[in-house]
Parts: sequence; structure tokens; C-alpha cells
Amino acid sequence: MTQQSPYRSEEAIYKKRLFYDNGIRFVEVKAKLINEYKPPAPSLKSHVNETLSSSAGLVNRGTSHYTASLTLLFYSKKEYADWLSFISSEHKYYDEKGTIYLGIVTGEPDIRTAEMETKYIITVNMTFIRKQDHEYRYRNQFIDLKDHWASSFIEEMEQRGIVTVTEDEGDSIPYFRPNQACTRAEGITFIMRSYRYLDRILRGY
Repeated sequence: MTQQSPYRSEEAIYKKRLFYDNGIRFVEVKAKLINEYKPPAPSLKSHVNETLSSSAGLVNRGTSHYTASLTLLFYSKKEYADWLSFISSEHKYYDEKGTIYLGIVTGEPDIRTAEMETKYIITVNMTFIRKQDHEYRYRNQFIDLKDHWASSFIEEMEQRGIVTVTEDEGDSIPYFRPNQACTRAEGITFIMRSYRYLDRILRGY
């Protein structure tokens, strides 16, 4: 047992977790990771970074990449199908130590079934970079959202770059003014940013 959490096992604390980006937020893959203990293997920066950047939109994010082979146990066809529809999306992976990686699935998955084809065992190869501060580059810039009912939605759109801090003569204005009416120009700008964001998702970068 650990001193930090005396009533929880180390397995519960250092649990591997995998998430995928569904276009709005990261959603946890509903599968059990059944790999033996083995953290992602590091490699120096190479042409793999170019592929990773163009495929997952991770441009200029890191100086090396990591590879890992993950085996996932899905308990139903629906859980497997839900993840499969986003298999080409950006993924977030927490290893046993709690280190966070961002990356993509590379190559074809190895698919096996078990227990009368009711469970799916999927082995995939993944290429990652270590998470840095870029994941939250748009977060927590607005200072007038505390306790507002829409703060979580606004922060998500801020993280995606769809709403941004405005500038006046080079100075940032960190106010969102959530209860102020939207002008037609602001509405059109929001729609165009949303369109461009979805276009990047559909094109895979």
C-alpha cells in the first residue's frame, strides 16, 4: 500500500488509461488495457515526428517520439464500435507512472474475439509524444467565468481555439463577458472558426 492512499492498491492508483478525441473533448476508451508493465519506448526525433504531426495535428510538439503496443479488452461489440469510429483520431495515454502522452494509432489493429465472440481483444501500435503545456494553451485566460453556468463549455471552446482572447492595440483583454449579447460579426466569426476546426478534423490534421 502507498502512504498517499493507504486504502487503495498501487494498481488502482497507477492505472493505465487511454482516451480518444471525439472532436469536442477527450473520451475514455471503454476497454481494459491488459498489457504487462512496459512504458512507451523513446526514440530520438526523426521523420516519424512529421507523420505524427500531420496525422494528429501535433505540429512542433516535442523533440522525440515514443512507441507502444497496447492490448485492449472490449466487453461488448458496441464499446468496440464506439472506439473504432474514432481510431484515427488523436489519443491521450496515461502510463503506469501517470505520465501523459499524445499520439495516434499506427498500422492495422490485430483483432481477436473471445467467449463466443462477445468480447474483443485488440492489439494496436501507437506513436506518441510526451504531453507538454500545449494541451492547455488556450485554457484559463478569461477571468470573468468563475461560477458561471457555461464556464466549462466556454473553456472547452477556448481550448480548441474557437473562442479566443481579444486584443486592443496589442494588449490582451481577458474578459469573455458571458452575459453580453453576441453581435452579427462575432456570430459569423464563431461559425467560421467552427467550420475550419471541423474541416481539420475531417481531413485528419
